[in-house]
Amino acid sequence: MREKILGAIKGKINRRSWENWFSTFDVKEVTSDQVTFEVGNLFIKEWLEKKYGPTISKALKEVFEKDIPFSIVYSSATETSVKNIQANEPLVKKRPLIITPLNPGFSFENFVVGPSNMFAYSTCVEVAKKPGKFNPVFLCGGVGLGKTHLVQSIGHYIFRYHPDLRVVYLTSERFLNELVDSIKLGKGYEFREKYRTKVDVLLLDDVQFLIGKKGIQSELFHTFNELYNVGKQIVICSDRNPKDLEKFQDRLISRFQMGIVAEIGKPDKEICKKIALKMIEHEKASLDMEIVELIAEHFSDNIRRLRGAVVKLIAYQQMSGEKVTPSDAYHILGISSLPPKIGAKERIFLALSSVFGVSQEEILSSARRREVVSARHIGIYVAKTYLKMSLRAVAELFDRSHPTVSHTVRKIDELIASGNVVVRSQIEKVVDQLRANALGQNS
Repeated sequence: MREKILGAIKGKINRRSWENWFSTFDVKEVTSDQVTFEVGNLFIKEWLEKKYGPTISKALKEVFEKDIPFSIVYSSATETSVKNIQANEPLVKKRPLIITPLNPGFSFENFVVGPSNMFAYSTCVEVAKKPGKFNPVFLCGGVGLGKTHLVQSIGHYIFRYHPDLRVVYLTSERFLNELVDSIKLGKGYEFREKYRTKVDVLLLDDVQFLIGKKGIQSELFHTFNELYNVGKQIVICSDRNPKDLEKFQDRLISRFQMGIVAEIGKPDKEICKKIALKMIEHEKASLDMEIVELIAEHFSDNIRRLRGAVVKLIAYQQMSGEKVTPSDAYHILGISSLPPKIGAKERIFLALSSVFGVSQEEILSSARRREVVSARHIGIYVAKTYLKMSLRAVAELFDRSHPTVSHTVRKIDELIASGNVVVRSQIEKVVDQLRANALGQNS
């Protein structure tokens, strides 16, 4: 009956939607008056009920030749796996070989899924359940969107349910440093043996760090080939798509593209609210929903910044002993209350000229003087992040390409995240000037 029910539903849904949304969907129980399904993620449960409820009902009516109610329950990937292996589970579990420590908070259960990351999430769950099924997997997306969380979730899952497999998670910087150290000590052979013959699952993060480094790229190429040819699982993360990895060997890029390339997009406001609420729950704290919506509105571009905002407000609340108000939150987080369509091209460049002492013509030119470059970069960032202009609009405004605008925004985000007070101060001055210009025009 299970196969008949699933077959009827699958026949009414296109292949891509089935793969994206029904990868953890299964029949849990069938009675004479109801069918119960289960899924491995709470967001998927809500989405299936809302989007595919009528389709499921129609399929059930065809199978049972009458209307029959159904329900969908949430069963985490971990719980489902426990049920599946319980019957054959040994009395004494073998302890996994922990080659690489992982962040204990980075698990599938703690990952909030939405349309922007659904495909990447589903792919990683399948990789964790069946290492080698999809190989290689290349996760890409902007800074702070959850790539490291997902790739470490794979490691946690495999440690727990495939203890015989040897899993290594490392950054590309560490991969480079280990290679350099091994060469200095005359132990290059040991390095190659470690990553080519003693690894079952390689989880490599921040591969963009190797841009322009030809020697380490060659080492990675041969390591990749050795592991791939014997069916070992490879998962690679990057802040950009393989085709955008400039100064990377073509042969290595082609390897990255020969499996699944799963891109993580920016989450929408609703998903950001769920992420913020989950973080608040994890911290065993509380914030007003108005403040949660404020955080989701202003920090949707980077989950790390969103988390930082949540933690900062909770810390302030705990230290002051007073409940944070929306007005407090604006001040504590340094959020501008600029209207999203503040506007005119002239006012943006007027603000930049006032702060940096450069002209609009210089900003739009190819000049590389420090003040001009700073004005150009801060202007692009403010237009995209504070004024909520589209990527296309910003590119047209500053006469730059889309990739240049995206790269500039990422670069400024990274500088802010690293605590660069100069950049943060420049942004605040430009935003204040824009506000002053807007008020002057309206008075």
